Amino acid sequence: MKEINKATPKLQLKREREWRQVSQEQLAEKIGTTALNISRWERGSTVPSFHFRRQLTEFFGKTARELGLIKEEDEGAREQASFPCVDRDLVFPISDEFVYDSAIPFPLTTPNLMGRQQSLYDLKQQLHSRKNLAIHGLPGVGKTALVAEIVNTHETWEYFHDGVLWAALGSEPDIAGLLRRWSSLLGISSAETDKLVSIEECTKALRAAIGTRRFLLVIDGAWRIEDALSLKVGGPNCTHLVTTRFTGVALQFTEDDAMTIRELSEEESMMLIARLAPEAVASEPDEVRALVRSVGGLPLALTLIGKHLRIHAYSGQPRRLRTALNRLRQVNERLRLTQPQAPAETFPGLPAGEQISLQTVISLSDQRLGEEASYMLRALSVFPPKPNSFSEEAALATCAKPVEILDTLTDAGLLEVSGPDRYTLHRIIADYSRLHLLDTNVEERMVKYFSDYVEAHALDFDALERETDNMLAALQIASKRELQADLVRGVNAFSHFLQTRGLYTLAEAQLKLAEQAARSLNDGFGLTAALLNLGRIGERRGDYVQAEVYYQEGLSLARQFELPERISALLTSLGGMTISRGNYTRAEVLL
Repeated sequence: MKEINKATPKLQLKREREWRQVSQEQLAEKIGTTALNISRWERGSTVPSFHFRRQLTEFFGKTARELGLIKEEDEGAREQASFPCVDRDLVFPISDEFVYDSAIPFPLTTPNLMGRQQSLYDLKQQLHSRKNLAIHGLPGVGKTALVAEIVNTHETWEYFHDGVLWAALGSEPDIAGLLRRWSSLLGISSAETDKLVSIEECTKALRAAIGTRRFLLVIDGAWRIEDALSLKVGGPNCTHLVTTRFTGVALQFTEDDAMTIRELSEEESMMLIARLAPEAVASEPDEVRALVRSVGGLPLALTLIGKHLRIHAYSGQPRRLRTALNRLRQVNERLRLTQPQAPAETFPGLPAGEQISLQTVISLSDQRLGEEASYMLRALSVFPPKPNSFSEEAALATCAKPVEILDTLTDAGLLEVSGPDRYTLHRIIADYSRLHLLDTNVEERMVKYFSDYVEAHALDFDALERETDNMLAALQIASKRELQADLVRGVNAFSHFLQTRGLYTLAEAQLKLAEQAARSLNDGFGLTAALLNLGRIGERRGDYVQAEVYYQEGLSLARQFELPERISALLTSLGGMTISRGNYTRAEVLL
């Protein structure tokens, strides 16, 4: 129960009780509390919780304001709350026996939980119906914030009327220290605790102390299932809630499905930035939207960016805001953007005194990976990020590592499964990994794989549709790295698919790169193929003059390099185009 600095007697409550000729003991019995609590409420030294306010109003048939239990402005504030499932009146709670762990983070402000209404509702429902819950998601997706919001509500305190315990774990938790702290909160003396020489003995003592009482035990930021299970000390009426970035830990902890916390949509992300930095969104909406897209809806990234932009927009000087936006276009600037942390509110697993950033949060997971898994994480960054996906076969060919390493990354919560034999990498994880990629052979393997793939599946349009973004990324790498032979064959094989999809501008740009590469290689076969495909694009656009220029040059080169199949294909294309222009005599000669 919250002690208030200056006691304000609740004369209305006392007068109402005395007018009905009800003693403090009788009133306490009617509403399920103690006479001492009634006395404290009437003296104003403590404030009744939501649960007991409701009991009092029902008993007396008066409103809470009529009984002097709340101020008028308190009611107005509650009516304006943005999340109907969360009561934001954080009056400390329930009874003298209620255990409220000081390690519980304060709930965030409403903007930081933008887009989480459904998740808040779902979690609240599960807390009342399940004994072991687990929520998981990417680093920085807002798992801790979501749970803190739910924990700091009267509804939670009312249901778990004996208390809430909280343990923040991280990668190197002090399990024994956490158990000792819980022991102290539950009234186990230090002398008794000192006699408990093992974690097993301590957990048994805690379970005995809890007995049949109803507690919520939050195990935040679990990295290993063994750590989470060590803190599973509640009795039959308790609920345990684990948060983790590791899918495997979540699934092992709960016998039911684990709850996944997803990233925000683009519109939800814009709403969050608008709440944090309204001036920035108002003056540079397109730039801010582009920045929002670059972080893929990750709440931590959006919060860091929003607060940074608010600082630079506050002065009212447009130059400062534009400079900040330009800096944040760079991947390394976004990853290293920091936010100071209060000592009592550090990110789970983050070393004391270290400022929170995307770089530090992701590196916590990266540092726990083995050498092969860390290498594969970096190698996978050559694929376009989420919502694009890539096949298991492409990943293994590109990374040159065993398939089990993919499972390691998936279990670590760094790689997402997007379908049977397909995976996706979040944009922030991809940006981090790309900055740390040193092996250029990865790009060469990726380019070779997709050049081979498109040649083998040239007429399988469904297969090519799935791999379009990956193929275009491979061609871009081939051009940048001057992998000219792979560029020529990849572009020529992919061109037919792009043309059938009506992507003439894209196909033409790729073919001109292939044409230049083929000329530098003196590759007659690849060059005549590029010219043939460029002619077909010109013909489909109705630019017959340009099409004929490409066809004729290709025909001349095909004869020069003595390529009879290419000569035949070029003559056939020329003849068909000539027919469409009505010159049947010339067409007959060509054909």
